[in-house]
Amino acid sequence: MRQTPVLVVGGSLTGLSAALFLGVHGVPALVVERRPDVLAHPRLRGLLPRAMELYRQAGIEAAITAVCPPAEETGRLVSVHAATLDAEHEILGEGPADHVEDPDAQPLTPCRFVPIAQDDLERILVERARKLGADIRFGTELLSLDDDADGVTARLRGPDGAQETVRAHYAVAADGAGSPLRRARGIDWTGPGTLFRMATMFVRADLSAALRGRAVGMAYLDTPATGTTLGPLDSSGRHWFFATAMTPGTERAAPADWVRAATGLPDLDVEILEQAPGTGQVLTFPIGARVARQFVRGRVFLAGDAAHLMPPTGGLGGLTAIEDAHNLAWKLARVLRGDAGPALLATYGTERRPVAERAVRQSYARGRTRWRFTDQGGEEPLLDLDTLMFATRYGSAGEPAPDPRELRGMPGTRAPHVPVSQDGDEPMSTLDLYGTELVLHVGPEGDAWAAAAARAAQDLGVNVDTYHLDADLAEPHGIGTHGALLVRPDGHVAWRAEGEQEGSEGHFAQVLRGVLHR
Repeated sequence: MRQTPVLVVGGSLTGLSAALFLGVHGVPALVVERRPDVLAHPRLRGLLPRAMELYRQAGIEAAITAVCPPAEETGRLVSVHAATLDAEHEILGEGPADHVEDPDAQPLTPCRFVPIAQDDLERILVERARKLGADIRFGTELLSLDDDADGVTARLRGPDGAQETVRAHYAVAADGAGSPLRRARGIDWTGPGTLFRMATMFVRADLSAALRGRAVGMAYLDTPATGTTLGPLDSSGRHWFFATAMTPGTERAAPADWVRAATGLPDLDVEILEQAPGTGQVLTFPIGARVARQFVRGRVFLAGDAAHLMPPTGGLGGLTAIEDAHNLAWKLARVLRGDAGPALLATYGTERRPVAERAVRQSYARGRTRWRFTDQGGEEPLLDLDTLMFATRYGSAGEPAPDPRELRGMPGTRAPHVPVSQDGDEPMSTLDLYGTELVLHVGPEGDAWAAAAARAAQDLGVNVDTYHLDADLAEPHGIGTHGALLVRPDGHVAWRAEGEQEGSEGHFAQVLRGVLHR
């Protein structure tokens, strides 16, 4: 029987990200995906800056930006809304996708929005995760999975039909919106549920008559159904990604006629291309708004669409899935190597579920206009993307997020980004200090905390990287001259002391135990 530390079921964005982040922590995961290869379909059309921060920690920021279109190509593209592509249009913004970067957001992060298709991203994830030890098996189906007090036992069927039994300590259910693993565990969900099915196609067509010289990066159209989208697959001007809601009207028409209706060109010559080997010309996906009632059941952890489904508006679905994997990976790694107690794993659900609930509500609110959802949850005040990306506060039980510019190292929040110069090199960020270890920042006169951390770490057999900050760096972290700030491997603040305290040594040891063994 094969043994593996973590079995990841599902080899798309969530599962591959989980394998990557586990690999960063030295945990070689086994990933099984029933499709024969990465799905050649763009789906997610770009990565928000917060997602890029997490991939930056994993060392693939440069690989991601290297495959993106040149700025001179994407910078001139516009997003438009119109009844049809041929009709009078409203310009929604510049850039190839929903997110238009706000210059005011730059001080919050060293990263930018990156226009990359999901299939290109997944190929990068596969390559990097394998280099870090992951065993990624495409064409492999999960037949059953049973968990007990000591681990999980899975039966797999490989591409050749041969069956194999695998034993793992834990399993990550990254098996999509229909998640057989979630259903098998009887986990229900909250929220409106599945709203409709989206049909997608790859199209070869000359749309110049409808574009009339416009450089369109994404068109949101009302025909043949509200929320229809059309965007370029490459710079040729002849290959397009098309998506529309499956309604009684569209279901009765031929797929090529959907494109003709959307473009406003009834005589358009349309060729529909196969999206991936063996998948056919039209793929359908559920569009919904729901959150699983539990993210953890025994030794199985739900992540990505298996845990939450949200309309594809604003890139929040992809971001939330990547954050799930990132949050879970360091906790699994710490427990597997004995640094932390199993109770740490329960915090995955208590931390990530409120974030997912908020993301679903925000995506639903953004999709209400695009798809004319019937109101099933009341009005949700829209939060700006900076708040959604950078103002998450774990432990707040879903309370409204504070202004990300006012956090200054507040416990539970992402540690602040502060640029740091290094002897003429390119400026780095304080965020670059996080990823694998616990990090303690102390103020200019925080030697007592540094000494307490060294003794506590030695006693507990863990590593704590300590950095002495000058006044200019200590102030944005909210710690003052004598204070200290403990940051988890995922970059979230675990604890903060704004000044020196009596009994620093004993107090810090208690803090460290709480972070790892609560």
